[in-house]
Amino acid sequence: MSKLSEITDIPVKCELGNTVFKKFFYENAKLNRSDRDLFIQSIDKIKWEYCLKNETINIKPFKDDIREYSEVEILKIGLKIPNKTKRIAEIVMRAIPYPMVIIFQYGNQIQLFTAHQRLNLSNNNKNALEELIFTDWINLDDPDEADEKLFENLNIKNLSFTNFYTFYKDIVDALIKYNVSKLIGEPVADDADEVKSLYDDLTSLDTEIEAIKSRMGKETQFNRRLEMNIKVKELEDQKKELTDKLN
Repeated sequence: MSKLSEITDIPVKCELGNTVFKKFFYENAKLNRSDRDLFIQSIDKIKWEYCLKNETINIKPFKDDIREYSEVEILKIGLKIPNKTKRIAEIVMRAIPYPMVIIFQYGNQIQLFTAHQRLNLSNNNKNALEELIFTDWINLDDPDEADEKLFENLNIKNLSFTNFYTFYKDIVDALIKYNVSKLIGEPVADDADEVKSLYDDLTSLDTEIEAIKSRMGKETQFNRRLEMNIKVKELEDQKKELTDKLN
């Protein structure tokens, strides 16, 4: 049992604790050689920790033209090597077509993954996966203020019980706000959708700044290095303006 599951206070009657054998993904996820090697080398064990459904928790299923959330699953994946977790999460979520929280665990560190899903109109047995929203590694032995706030937001008492879409959206939104708070060093109280847009712009600027700095390190011409330095300053000013909007 991970510390996170204790903090979230999920009712015991939602607990499954079933092992999901890697063979399931070999047979159902159409893994290529590289993905199969990734599962073999990186994953120790996959456990289906919880299944939250109307029969075990008082939350109604949700359905509209693009989504059907009848339950929410929580899987824990123990790792031998903390390698390519984003790819593993994508494979697992595509193979098990339910809204899901994946908790990767490596020693005393955890990493959380979520992703909204949409109905696949051409194949009823599959869902279309939206953007993966995930945290960096969190040290359970030494959580900082943002980590503690995330755990508080993920406590089941603080999630919407209107239906499984609002319930799962609260989890996804908690991860979005957590990522932004880690980036700017302060708690975030704004609407998650607005915060997400600013966060995407900030990470895009970070990526561009790092790329220019990398090229600067290899540039031998003084004028070119000067131009790049000015561009980095401009981008850092833009980043500060966005950060100020979040504070």
